[in-house]
Amino acid sequence: MMTLTTPSLRPSFKHDPLLGARLKQLSLLSGVMTFAGFGGIVMLLDPSALADFSEVDLGVTQIPLPIVLAGLFCAGLALRHWLGWRVRQLERRGWEQLQAGRPDAAIHSLEAAVSAGNDISRGRGYYALALAWFRQGDYERALALGEKTTWIGRKRDTRVCDAQVPALMAVILALYGELDDAREWVGRIRRPMFDETDHALLAQAVMLCREGRYVEAVKRIQRTVHEDVPETDVGAVAVIHAFARSRLGGQLVPLKPGCVLPQRPARGSEYEYLACEWPELAAFLRGEDAPVPVLDA
Repeated sequence: MMTLTTPSLRPSFKHDPLLGARLKQLSLLSGVMTFAGFGGIVMLLDPSALADFSEVDLGVTQIPLPIVLAGLFCAGLALRHWLGWRVRQLERRGWEQLQAGRPDAAIHSLEAAVSAGNDISRGRGYYALALAWFRQGDYERALALGEKTTWIGRKRDTRVCDAQVPALMAVILALYGELDDAREWVGRIRRPMFDETDHALLAQAVMLCREGRYVEAVKRIQRTVHEDVPETDVGAVAVIHAFARSRLGGQLVPLKPGCVLPQRPARGSEYEYLACEWPELAAFLRGEDAPVPVLDA
């Protein structure tokens, strides 16, 4: 994740419960300014406009109305540009917090970004929010946000709406135990051109485990090289891989070079969100129900 290298340029991200509301108000203000000021641009296209319209008294000087309105239009555009920059910074900060294992803090940043973003940035923001709430263990809210992302607007981020959102929805539903619905969402995944990422991997591995098909789950995971596992799923895939291998009951499944690491996570608490509706996985993460050691060929 790229970060700003100059500390003085990094905006403040101190907790501000009103940040989203303020950004939304500024977004509305920029719209009003550009709409009202556009008339000044139209007036200036007429060479006689400066003479035909009265001047506006600004206290220290008087300026023709078309120029005042044109200035308002430019100020509105500048405000909109600043808001776009601010939204991108909040999105970046939200992803940084997600990667750092702080979904609660990420939610604050992302909600503020969504409040002032356009359709495309809101689509990305709702997806990131769905992922953050999922990692908080709130499946219902995550599913609602995922649904919202799919119809947020005509101008959509294809990668997010056609691949990442259906994959996330499928994972959550599979963890819920709603396997038929999960398969339906897997069927909606449309991988962008030239994208080798295996977006369906985690959902399909979870479904196989939920059905007790652990050998097939291990083989499904090992079929995908590490580089093609979605960045957001690497840790979870490793956990499911380790869990599936722990349930083999002595069956031998050789480790395939290049697959995700099958080691048990150092801190199972980081992945408790995977086990909210899955008692067997919860026990595995707590270190209970110790498996029979499986030797690698």
